[in-house]
Amino acid sequence: MTQPGSQTSALPVFAAIDGHVDLIYEMTRRHSNVPLRSIIDGAVTLAGMREGNVRAIAAALYCADSFNGQGSAAPYLRSLIDYAAAYFTGLDRIESPGDLQRCLEHEAFPGYLLLIENSDALLDLDLDELKNAGMRIAGLTHAGSNRLGDGNGVQCPQGLTAAGKRLVKELGARGFAIDVAHLADPGLADLLRLFDGPIVSSHTGFRFFCDTPRNLTRQQLGALFARDGIVGITVNPEMLSSKGRAGIEDVFRHIDWVAQKHGPDHVAIGSDFCGFDCPNADLWDISRLPLIAEVLRKRGYPDDAVERIMGGNWRRFYQALLAG
Repeated sequence: MTQPGSQTSALPVFAAIDGHVDLIYEMTRRHSNVPLRSIIDGAVTLAGMREGNVRAIAAALYCADSFNGQGSAAPYLRSLIDYAAAYFTGLDRIESPGDLQRCLEHEAFPGYLLLIENSDALLDLDLDELKNAGMRIAGLTHAGSNRLGDGNGVQCPQGLTAAGKRLVKELGARGFAIDVAHLADPGLADLLRLFDGPIVSSHTGFRFFCDTPRNLTRQQLGALFARDGIVGITVNPEMLSSKGRAGIEDVFRHIDWVAQKHGPDHVAIGSDFCGFDCPNADLWDISRLPLIAEVLRKRGYPDDAVERIMGGNWRRFYQALLAG
């Protein structure tokens, strides 16, 4: 697939879906209480999404570990949900397969889904209420420890706690998907044994290219793909290269490995824009995502494979998830 091709047509305008963007974190940190429509600088803007033909993003509800615990986690998560509702002007909320399809067909503004990053608060919230509000995907931890288990930044991590195991079963019974990004290895092993629902890693790299606990191993990737999971390849240099800097070729290397070993149906884009400070040398904002499609086509990928990688795989995943 990656042998040089002979494609001579102009680059199609592929509709992109970004599976992980820390836009709420960026807005509260740098543009507090400013509507998205008014923001003109930064890694993710409305103008940048339109220029890059990014039709939908999964916006992370990033709950910092400092808010973990009963009495603080749930109110903080609710505040993030409210913030998105108030300040994501110019983005349509995606709560159903039809909403997603309208965004992809240019019948609406670009859209957003909500992805929970650190689910400590879910021990104190009504899961059915969250599901009815369109939230269907949860990452169990961030880098530290919470009431559910240990994140990838914990030294000598343990598996899921008893509360974490109960929550995993409750999420599965309600049709949630689980995002394994940031989950430490023992917790991921527990999750694979306990949870038979959809599993993804929304933003990641691979440990054999960049050896950090934040990335996935070959064994973990095989387990995810055996469950028809998807990995969103980040543009964050910290996860792409041990050098601490990266460009488009590093992103391609991670995408290409999955496509060559497991086919193009398991790999997508999960940029992590707004969640890191050292920019990618070629992909410094969301308007630049079409460069990934350009490189894929230059390396001989057919248009149908490029379409799936740029947005089609997330579309398939979210349409099924939202329909459940």
